[in-house]
Amino acid sequence: MERPRRIEAALFDFDGTLCDTEVHNTALLRDIFYGMGVPVTEEDLLGLAGGDDYLTVPPLLERYDARGTLEDYMRERDECYRTYHEADLAPEPGSLTLLEELRGRGVRVGLVSTTVSRCILTALNRLGMTGYFDAVICGDLVRRRKPAPDPYLAALDLLDASPSRAVVFEDSPTGIASGRAAGCYVFGYRGGSLEQNVSSADEVLDTFEGLEL
Repeated sequence: MERPRRIEAALFDFDGTLCDTEVHNTALLRDIFYGMGVPVTEEDLLGLAGGDDYLTVPPLLERYDARGTLEDYMRERDECYRTYHEADLAPEPGSLTLLEELRGRGVRVGLVSTTVSRCILTALNRLGMTGYFDAVICGDLVRRRKPAPDPYLAALDLLDASPSRAVVFEDSPTGIASGRAAGCYVFGYRGGSLEQNVSSADEVLDTFEGLEL
């Protein structure tokens, strides 16, 4: 897909894209799985990034004959709130400059995350980033999470923007699939600490610094 010549909306994932939370979340998830007798690999953990736990976690629990259920996992998973409330977080280099430049041009800006609202809004408030976004869609606000197109379609609807004139920034295969399924041009961001395969994106970014749209 060709990059839109005129951009109406720019939609950003949060975890691993605008903010490098994934390294904190991955460590917490590893501890949860180990406590359930599930010796997850790095590949297993990468497969969870950006996706819907209700779809991705049950196969892992079954494969490793876990001591516990999905409900047990989800209760422990709430501990990831600590990442957004307590961890030393910072916006990715160049991201605030890009957000300011887009808003200055009148481009509508949205945040689209699989993470639940409580976590995302806590992090945005701590980072002073809430005012950068015209719409925020989180995992608890849609029926189907990424890789389904629903989160991005919901954001586009709120922003009154066409997919053909929108760009998406994602760091995971799951998120990229969601953006592409929504009909958007997708940038694959690989500047975070968790190295994921972003080759399915329309364009790959190592940094937001110096990006011209």
